[in-house]
Amino acid sequence: MTFKLNCIALAALAAVPLFAYSQEKERDRKPDPTKIGGKTLIAANELKWIALPGIEGAQQALVVGDPTKEAHRAFYRYPAGLKSPPHHHSNGDRGVVISGALGLAVEGAPVKKLGPGSFFSLGADVAHITSVEGPEPCVFYIEREGAFDVVLVEGAGSKAR
Repeated sequence: MTFKLNCIALAALAAVPLFAYSQEKERDRKPDPTKIGGKTLIAANELKWIALPGIEGAQQALVVGDPTKEAHRAFYRYPAGLKSPPHHHSNGDRGVVISGALGLAVEGAPVKKLGPGSFFSLGADVAHITSVEGPEPCVFYIEREGAFDVVLVEGAGSKAR
């Protein structure tokens, strides 16, 4: 009986370092921005709008992730009159238009005007032109699979961020 109790105690003691190691690894693990966990509650008036580099007059409000390095979620505000050159992104994205009207001309097709509540999804490397249709800015939300970049269709090899 004593031998059995000693074996159980020894097994329990051996498990302690494994449990502690597991907890330490869990604490050190960086959150995966592609996974939804915990809770995030942000009212519209709490969004922190900052300039979007490379697109004059455009702004972004980051929700999750770092768009310069990884998958992320963010709101974007594009100014009235914006029209991009033909381009694509290295990572796919999906989004919803919140206000204004977003125009997307995908792979040479005519512009599709997307108003509030509209959904869009473009895979990596899908060529398109983005525009703001109408007199007001367009606000939309995007979930992107990786870092944000802009790869111009003309002038192969030129890549901007």
